[in-house]
Amino acid sequence: MSLSANLARNLRRMCPQWGDIEVVCREMGMNRTQFEKYLHGKAMPSRRSIEKICGYFDVSEEELFAREAGTPHPERKVGEQDATSLACADVMRPLWTEGMASIKPGLYFLWISVPKDPERIVCAPVVIAKKGEALTFRRIVGASEPRDQLFFYRVGDHKGLVVERLNWIMLMGVNQRGTYEPSMMRLRWTSLSQPTLSGHAMITTESGVSFSALCMRPASPGTAFRKAVRQSRSYHKDDPIIDATVRMVLQRERRELVSTVTSDLAP
Repeated sequence: MSLSANLARNLRRMCPQWGDIEVVCREMGMNRTQFEKYLHGKAMPSRRSIEKICGYFDVSEEELFAREAGTPHPERKVGEQDATSLACADVMRPLWTEGMASIKPGLYFLWISVPKDPERIVCAPVVIAKKGEALTFRRIVGASEPRDQLFFYRVGDHKGLVVERLNWIMLMGVNQRGTYEPSMMRLRWTSLSQPTLSGHAMITTESGVSFSALCMRPASPGTAFRKAVRQSRSYHKDDPIIDATVRMVLQRERRELVSTVTSDLAP
């Protein structure tokens, strides 16, 4: 398959996760007519356009032009690293072949309590997508985004699988930036009138493993991922952008987390 065909297929796969084509082109600062040619494999972007596309979708140039997953390279030889990958694939295969978790693909806002700082709450957009018979997720955690710049400082870009066990929805992933630390979020549906998930997370900090309370809700219809990313930062718990229900859920889950840990550690 040609590079232009690879590019077209990968762009068609990525664009729906980031919003409408018109929105993507506007936020990326690219002519839509020209971008449509890339989407249909009718043109190849310039070096500058490639850098712009890679920066917007947060992918490498190799990923942008990668062939379809599972297509072997005729000249590639299986080495030690390949053998390790195959072994990992065997371990992970059961998670990829299970039934769908009871959560719809789409864009969500995740609110996370900050360990050792009850005054702060972190907001992180989460995209859940269907990949074959499995659900995958991507969670962005950032510091801020200046209004006059396209990119912002990301401190976390977690990607992984969504599975369900005993009515708990678990998002197990690895941070693609920095030290590649693992994380696991455990959530369940609440009895609130609005669709809301609550639970806890195991995260890795500079001082070691810690735990946080969680509240996750679907984003408003039509919210673009790029726009959601701009909210990805730390807030004071009384910030008006944080819904009262979110604060209530986080307080409840924080108390439950403390109670559970205390009970588990009791002699």
